[in-house]
Amino acid sequence: MQVIMVEVKDSAGLKILQGLEQANIIKLLPSKGEDAKPKKLSERLRGSISKETARQMQVEVEQMRKEWQLRDI
Repeated sequence: MQVIMVEVKDSAGLKILQGLEQANIIKLLPSKGEDAKPKKLSERLRGSISKETARQMQVEVEQMRKEWQLRDI
């Protein structure tokens, strides 16, 4: 079995390919490119900063929250 990538130019071409799939001549595979289901932002960013940097950022956020709660307005 051979795998090739095809760019479909219009809906008629897609219908032809779907017809070939129904005739068990070819098998259409899901796209891995731009049309694929986008990942969640948290999945894409996981591991982008070190754990130590994340801890430092968390400490700073907590400090800012405390300062905000103690402000005199």
